[in-house]
Amino acid sequence: MIKKLTLKNFKAFEEEAFNIAPLTLITGINGMGKSSIIQSLLLLKDNYNIKNLTTGNPISLTGDLVDLETAESLCYFKANDRKVSIDIVDENSSEGNKLNDYCWELDASIANAIELPFSFSSTGDLEDLSLFRPSFIFLSAERLGPRGEYEKKYKRNFNTRLGVQGELTPAYLNNAANANQKIGLPGMKNSKLPQGADQLTENVNAWMSQIMALPMKTISNSISDSKFKLEYKFEGSMGKNFSALQVGFGMTFVLPIVVALLQAQKGDLIIVENPEAHLHPAAQVEIGMMIAQAVENGVQVIVESHSDHILNSLRLARKKGILGEKDINLIFVQHDISSGTNITFTDEIQIKDNGKLTKRPEYFFDTWDDILIKLID
Repeated sequence: MIKKLTLKNFKAFEEEAFNIAPLTLITGINGMGKSSIIQSLLLLKDNYNIKNLTTGNPISLTGDLVDLETAESLCYFKANDRKVSIDIVDENSSEGNKLNDYCWELDASIANAIELPFSFSSTGDLEDLSLFRPSFIFLSAERLGPRGEYEKKYKRNFNTRLGVQGELTPAYLNNAANANQKIGLPGMKNSKLPQGADQLTENVNAWMSQIMALPMKTISNSISDSKFKLEYKFEGSMGKNFSALQVGFGMTFVLPIVVALLQAQKGDLIIVENPEAHLHPAAQVEIGMMIAQAVENGVQVIVESHSDHILNSLRLARKKGILGEKDINLIFVQHDISSGTNITFTDEIQIKDNGKLTKRPEYFFDTWDDILIKLID
């Protein structure tokens, strides 16, 4: 499990260290560097997949998970030495929770370079990093919306198992149903299901029904050797199936997140951007609580979000004891222009036992409070 990430001269950050908890929520003002934190991990994952990290070949800035364009785009704009470093501290549970350090230093001295020489040092094996396991899942904010049909495979060479955009979720669900696949962790069984109900597909249906506040089933049927049709069946719909195109974006956007959390094993790493996309506020709270339950059962989740409802669901999970003091960290990315230069920095915020925040900087989910004051003034 990743414990700490330190970036030097990486995009918006001159040098910044981030404490990565079992559940880390990254938020902040647009364009300040939230995505850069995630992109540093995706850059490494891309290059591990194509074996650059193990063969010593230059690191490619363009991959399946992220496109960082050129060295000029990658390197902090005020950097003098043009050296970019990514340092990860990881806790290895198989070695008695030993902390291992992995550090990559990239040479960004040639501005238009798209492949960068690098040096590497570590105290552990690369294969032990959860980021490099086949089980790693990244779901982009740019998820694939409703389609009439979904492919079994897409053009990317090294998709995570559900696809970067969730595009492989229908194929995964179809295979899971045919194989009677079970959920990855017993603790993720939906509470409304009877004891022993551990099939992945029945839990997908139960969680989707709970999140959408509508009894429903999710069905993925094979329509050819390479294509699948995603449909939904709702209670009271007289047995009729509705294609993904007929039910809007919310269900199809949240489905890959639900599947990712249900198939995960203890120690897996999942990164999700904007889980709130296209969801009703009540549904946002439900998916936030589901994320908290996965973390409680040993999955590490990094979330990027702008949603008050996602934050408040995690505060509620903290108050209910689902999450402990060390289980969650809030990273708030902001900028300082007081000196005449746009400097990005971060603030880390914790959630107390009672669900209250240890501090609340300006622009940290304070818009509703500001508007409420104006409304009652």
